[in-house]
Amino acid sequence: MGIQEEIFEVFFKKLEDDENFPPSIVEKLKKLWESGEITSQEKILEVVKGVSENGSKNQND
Repeated sequence: MGIQEEIFEVFFKKLEDDENFPPSIVEKLKKLWESGEITSQEKILEVVKGVSENGSKNQND
């Protein structure tokens, strides 16, 4: 396992252990990582912001 894989493994584990972090975002991030679409901090932030914005829009409907 390479360094990047180890970093993401720890990252996902910490997110899963955080009770305040939505599991749906963790799953989306994992899928994007596995497909090679997430390789940077900026992309992770885009996903988190996008899911959060969609969630708050849906809650307001």
